[in-house]
Amino acid sequence: MTKSAYLQVILLRRIAFLVSVKALLFYLILIFFIVFAPCRPGLTVFAESKYTIYFYNPESNIDNYASLKTKFDLYLKKIGPYQFQPFSNRNTFENKTRGQHNCVLILSSWYYKELKNLFSIKPVLIGTLDDNSYQKKVLIAKKNINCPAMLKGCSIASSGGKEYTVEFLQSMLKEKDKEIVETLQILNVPKDIDALISIGFGLVQAALTTEYSIEMLADINNGLYKNLSILAMSEESLLPVVAIPAESGHVVPELVETIANMEETPDGKSNIQMLGLDGWKMLDENDWELLQK
Repeated sequence: MTKSAYLQVILLRRIAFLVSVKALLFYLILIFFIVFAPCRPGLTVFAESKYTIYFYNPESNIDNYASLKTKFDLYLKKIGPYQFQPFSNRNTFENKTRGQHNCVLILSSWYYKELKNLFSIKPVLIGTLDDNSYQKKVLIAKKNINCPAMLKGCSIASSGGKEYTVEFLQSMLKEKDKEIVETLQILNVPKDIDALISIGFGLVQAALTTEYSIEMLADINNGLYKNLSILAMSEESLLPVVAIPAESGHVVPELVETIANMEETPDGKSNIQMLGLDGWKMLDENDWELLQK
């Protein structure tokens, strides 16, 4: 090999070395910005959802939490750095949300009244259904069962979890009938209307449902409706509540506004309907009073 050729080889190797070093430095810098840049104060990275809507409703039996989360997340990510996190377990929900400030909570009104004694939170919106924000729970059974005492050892359908169903029945029944609650076999169903249909199919003898669902049953299956009798009815309560921490971050009002405006778009309305609602409203004086009882 001539001296000139040798020098060319050496030069090409050095150039290749320098190029590889520069490439390595480039990738290291790129990795640094991808991994560490989101942690720098003042930077908002859309991929990292910092602000969360937490959902827990013991009055409902969501049959697919993964689908619920996916649909809400797809909707929310178009608006801002928000995410949706539903829970099926009360303790897990409370452990996760305790001390959180950059969040919004969607809760059943029944559970809100318990949680407000543990957490410093305040309600900001109430769910609506057919322009109504109130509901009554009803214990209803086959017509041949004419008093709660006759349900001892029977099966009952409910869209709420077992703990909620037991507690609620204890609260709505008279003292002489409370003892039957612990003997009941509880069948969980996705919706209140399903609890009524379960009676029709002979799966259960009774159901804990809502006055609204009974009215719906009268329209879709009047034969079954006429063969049922109401055993007990609760006092009026509110539909689910949107609440925020008493000391919340600056972005929380924007997240509340996002929830309030969901009914204005087809995707948003579809998501609300998955929660058993069709809209939201601001609290009035009667709502405040009912939540304080």
